[in-house]
Amino acid sequence: MNKVLLSVALTATVLTGTSAVAAPTSVSNGPVQAHATIVKPLTLKKVSDMDFGSIVVQDNGTASLSNAGALTCPATLTCASTGTPAEYTVTGTNNQVVFITKPNVTLNNLTDTTAPSLTLVLTGPTQVTLPNSGVTGMNFKLGGDLAILATTKEGVYQGDLAVTVNY
Repeated sequence: MNKVLLSVALTATVLTGTSAVAAPTSVSNGPVQAHATIVKPLTLKKVSDMDFGSIVVQDNGTASLSNAGALTCPATLTCASTGTPAEYTVTGTNNQVVFITKPNVTLNNLTDTTAPSLTLVLTGPTQVTLPNSGVTGMNFKLGGDLAILATTKEGVYQGDLAVTVNY
């Protein structure tokens, strides 16, 4: 029995000790190529600030400003007939798709710092395509929805829009 085990162990060592030589191969449909697209850095410039105007509050409601400037309010709020959407100019490389990130905005009461803040949910395009002359850029506008409680304190509410763009 010992002779059989010794023979099996010796055969395994001999088989694993040899290595096969691989034959050289070539890619049958041509070489693999590397590519890189170089683009200009994006710039984002403010054209105009967003303005909902004055809002009279009788009860809870949401004021909605379209990116075209139309302002709509429920019967519980009295709003101006139009507002001003935020407007930007983005510049970069010709014909590139630019993605727009627009997080919610916190608006704080400038006259009463103890007043609860309001949240503005931005609306509008999620992307734009730069024209053939990306250097001149493209304008886009953003609107938003502003939820207002009946208990909202009077005053001017303001916040910064943290809009970003990327390819």
